[in-house]
Amino acid sequence: MPKKVYVATILIIALFVVNFILLFNNSRDNFVTPYSFEEITDLRERAYILPISAPNYIPVLDSNIIRPSISAKSALVYDTSSSRFLYDKNIEIKLPIASLTKIMTAVTVLENLSLDDIVTIAENSIRVDGEKQDLYLGEKISIRNLLKLLLIESSNDAAYALADYAKKRGIDFVVAMNAKAGVLAMGDTFFSDPAGLNDNAYSTVKDLAKLVEYSLVYREIWDISSEKTAIVESSDERIKHEIRSTNRLLGLVKDIVGGKTGFTDGALQCMILVTGVSDYPGKLISIVLGSQDRFGDTQKLIEWTRGAYRWK
Repeated sequence: MPKKVYVATILIIALFVVNFILLFNNSRDNFVTPYSFEEITDLRERAYILPISAPNYIPVLDSNIIRPSISAKSALVYDTSSSRFLYDKNIEIKLPIASLTKIMTAVTVLENLSLDDIVTIAENSIRVDGEKQDLYLGEKISIRNLLKLLLIESSNDAAYALADYAKKRGIDFVVAMNAKAGVLAMGDTFFSDPAGLNDNAYSTVKDLAKLVEYSLVYREIWDISSEKTAIVESSDERIKHEIRSTNRLLGLVKDIVGGKTGFTDGALQCMILVTGVSDYPGKLISIVLGSQDRFGDTQKLIEWTRGAYRWK
């Protein structure tokens, strides 16, 4: 009996081995690789080599060209294409910004009001700085024309007239300006009035670069700010305002997209200038705060940046 069990066990094991061999041969015969051994080896080697994408360093600085000496307390030149600061000086210092405020005023207008709306000028929008009168009591004028007064002549009356009109429609204009600053991550900025008359307000050139880059989507702002002169009329065409830009660099610096000036006793001279570079997709945003010579400083920065960097 034990002998029969032993023989049966041997037979079962033998059958199992035969079946395994047949299965292995069958699966090997059915598998066809599209690659040779050499090709498979090559593929394995190449699988561990990641594609190298060369970073774009354009524009490239020539460090042999000396940085310009400027009077401004704070300044920068920012390239919108490479998202780099091509020049920087104290870019995080909080300073009053005077009428550079009006870029945010213009953005707030375009995002909350209609350019075709007609504003009736009230007494609280006349001679708001105690000096120059740009508008007349009871004058009816479009928001589009107030925007031109605001950006070309830097009219403080126009800034307050726009804020007053917004208030009548339930919009706290300065609150809206500061809210937008928050959205744009301008953490070192505070606005206290729509014209920039109050030097308790402040910003940094770094924050202002964020505002300017964002505002470039609004062609109206920069098309208007690039005009040297304009004639602005009341809606009934009875009053005509002949206005002239405060930007003396218009016509002196090539490829200007637009700009904005600012001045108060506390802020000193301030300026934003946006320019292009020939055959280059980006824009240069130049900003100076606390300057003794905003036009000279800005021109130096633009000329140095264009000459010190290779753009192709």
